[in-house]
Amino acid sequence: MGVLATDDKELIYIYSNQSNLGKKVLAYAQSSDKVLRAINIDKEKISDTIWLEIADMVNKPLAELFSPELTDSHGIDNALDYNTDDLLKIVNKNPSLLQYPIAINGKKAISIKDRYDFFKFYKKDGSNFDKSPEAIKNGEHVDTTGDDDDLDDTINF
Repeated sequence: MGVLATDDKELIYIYSNQSNLGKKVLAYAQSSDKVLRAINIDKEKISDTIWLEIADMVNKPLAELFSPELTDSHGIDNALDYNTDDLLKIVNKNPSLLQYPIAINGKKAISIKDRYDFFKFYKKDGSNFDKSPEAIKNGEHVDTTGDDDDLDDTINF
């Protein structure tokens, strides 16, 4: 049994507010039908033990949870060369290194590289998401309910 309390009825979403992807996927997480526990690591620190548990849950080394491009800009040569204690110190001092948010539901976890990863992880087609105008606006997705008579059938990219 791990230190991180998880539940199948709860979605834990860990992100940095300095990550564009983290902020975008947060809107999708907020629209899910699960109870959401959003953790912005810029404001709320995660213990070292829980970071190690998260890395184990996503089945990746701790260094791979953080953006390699940003480690270079922070003067970190190669994150994979650092030991675990050093990496935990670096992350606690530089939460912006978490550019890929992490979603946890029950015993499943994923490091999200793009917004579609969230849907694959959550295994939903969108029918369970909040389709209110506010949710659609925040989630930046099209209302597909067909309730709007003004909706054009063609999609322009």
